[in-house]
Amino acid sequence: MGNPLKGRCGKCDHVFIVACLPMPLTTAAALMKRAACPTCGNLKPIYIATEETAS
Repeated sequence: MGNPLKGRCGKCDHVFIVACLPMPLTTAAALMKRAACPTCGNLKPIYIATEETAS
């Protein structure tokens, strides 16, 4: 597994893997654009998880 790019749900604060890098930038951007929270199903907002929120 590469380096995980984690997202954080703006509604429930669940942190989840959006993409595993390295991968083409266009593919990673498409995954981030379509990301949805696997816990609550919220589509927007999804934020990039920081070190503090990803732990």
